[in-house]
Amino acid sequence: MRIRCTSIAAALLAAAAAGLAQQWEVNGLAGGGAYRNLDFANRYGPATVGLAPGALFGASLVQHYYRYVSGEIRWAFQRSDLKVASGGETVKFRASTHAIHYDWLIHTRPREVWVRPFFAAGAGFKQFRGTGAERAYQPLSQFALLTRTTEWKALLSLGGGVRVRLSGRISLAAEVRDYLTPFPSKVIAPVGGASLDRWLHNFVPSLALGLRF
Repeated sequence: MRIRCTSIAAALLAAAAAGLAQQWEVNGLAGGGAYRNLDFANRYGPATVGLAPGALFGASLVQHYYRYVSGEIRWAFQRSDLKVASGGETVKFRASTHAIHYDWLIHTRPREVWVRPFFAAGAGFKQFRGTGAERAYQPLSQFALLTRTTEWKALLSLGGGVRVRLSGRISLAAEVRDYLTPFPSKVIAPVGGASLDRWLHNFVPSLALGLRF
C-alpha cells in the first residue's frame, strides 16, 4: 500500500510539473513604432511636435492562467528621435523610450488550439529620454525645446493580434499595440504660452517568437 501511494503521489507530482511547465512562455519581439504627433499653435504660428518612427525590440513573460486568459509583463525599447516641425522645416534630436507594462490577454480560442486570436489591454510606465547633444541655439526653438532630459509617464496599452503555435513549445505572434501616454512636456518643452495637455499615441506592430517552458 505504501509503495502504491508513493507511486501515485510521484505520478501526480510529475503530472503537475508537466502541466506547470506549459503555463509560462518567454518571448523575444521586434518591430517598429510610429507616433501620432500633435499640432499646436502659439504667437509665432502653427507647429507639429512629437517623435519620429523607429525600430523596436523587447521581451515579455506570459503566464497562461486559464484556457482563454493569460497575463503578460513586457519591456519594449524603441529608438525614436524627438522632433518639431513648422513651415516645411523639421528639427530632430536623438532620443529613445522604454515601456514597461502588464497586460491581460483575452483569447478567442482555447489554449490547445494552434491558431489563437487575442485582445490585449493593460497599463504601466514609459520613459522618454533625450540623448542628443544640446546646442546654444536650436532651430524652431520659438515653438518647442528638444531637451536632454528623462521623463516618466503613465502608459495605457491596447491592442491585439494572433498567435500561431509552430510546434509543441514554439509559437509566433503578429500583433499591434497602441501605447497611450500623456505628452512628455519636459523632454519636448513647448514655448510661447502653448499647452500640450493631450495624449500621445504610439502605434507598434511587431512579431514575437515565444518558447513555452
